Amino acid sequence: MSKDKDKEKKREQQAAEEAAEAENAKVNEAAEQAEPAQDAGDAPAADEEQAAEDAASTDAKIAEAAVADMKQRYMRLQADFANFKKRTAGEKLQISEVVKMEVLQNVLPVVDNFERALQVPQDKLTDDLKSFVDGYEMIYKQLMTVLEKEGVVKIDAVGKPFDPNYHQAVMRVASDEYDNDVVVEVLQEGYLLGDKTLRPAMVKVAFNG
Repeated sequence: MSKDKDKEKKREQQAAEEAAEAENAKVNEAAEQAEPAQDAGDAPAADEEQAAEDAASTDAKIAEAAVADMKQRYMRLQADFANFKKRTAGEKLQISEVVKMEVLQNVLPVVDNFERALQVPQDKLTDDLKSFVDGYEMIYKQLMTVLEKEGVVKIDAVGKPFDPNYHQAVMRVASDEYDNDVVVEVLQEGYLLGDKTLRPAMVKVAFNG
């Protein structure tokens, strides 16, 4: 009777072991089936991440190109503005010089009149006229001081070779003192403004044949 019980226990134990093995086999099979599914789910996620990285890299390159373009435009704008300032400054200087020369040229006839008035022989003047001429001379000196401050100077002509840039010959005369084409006498003073001729000197030039 005890032998039968032992056999029955063995059969039950063997059946339990077989059932456990079968259950383990099911679990393993389920795990194997789940792993490919998980791998399949990871692949789209990796593709999406790579696509996002590529898009970010493209956006960064576009932004860098835009910044470089803006820098070039800014540098060109700065250069254009600097050239504009130089050009306008030069134009203003030219205009101011032209206006200055025109004003001074209009003043020169006044200077001529002062000089003519002061050429009157002093011994022929009465006391009243002398005081009047003295006032003229004082004003003349003040006027010449103002012109000198503006850069106006007389052209030194007598004894100099004739130069059409500085002299205007109105007469040719014989001279024992000077050679041909040398300025003998100044009929009207000439003036320079810096290195430019404000008015040429009106002169007589030596000509000895």
